[in-house]
Amino acid sequence: MKLFFYAAALATVLAAPVFAQSNPAKTGLSAPVIRLTGILNKNQDVIGLDATQKEDVKNWVATMPAHRKALEDETVALRAEMRAAIVNGAPVDARQALADKIGANEVKLVMMRSNCTDHWREVLRPEQFAKLIELASAM
Repeated sequence: MKLFFYAAALATVLAAPVFAQSNPAKTGLSAPVIRLTGILNKNQDVIGLDATQKEDVKNWVATMPAHRKALEDETVALRAEMRAAIVNGAPVDARQALADKIGANEVKLVMMRSNCTDHWREVLRPEQFAKLIELASAM
C-alpha cells in the first residue's frame, strides 16, 4: 500500500509539467469542488442567501482562498524540486522525502476542498446547497 501511495505521488509529480503546459491556470484538481465558492459568491441572490449567509461568504472569500493558494504554491515548488532531483540523480532517500511531502500536501489540498464543501453544506439550507451544486454542474 505504501508503495502504491509513493507511485501515485510520483506519477502526479511527473504529470505536473504536462498539466502546466496545457493550461497553466489549472492545478489538475477537481474543478467542480474548486468552483463552489466562486459560484456561490457570484450567485448569492440566485441561490437566495440571507444577510448572515452573505457575511459568511464574504469572510470565507477574504481568508480561505489565500490559505489554499499558499499550499498550492508550496506544492508546485516541491514538484519542481522533485523534477530537479530526478533529473540530477538525487539519492533515492532524498526523492522519497520530497515525494512524502508532495503526497502530504496533496492530501491536505483534497481535504481543504472537501472541508470547503462541508462548510457550504452547513451554512446553506438544503435547497440552497442543491441549487449551488446545480449551478456548478451546469458550468
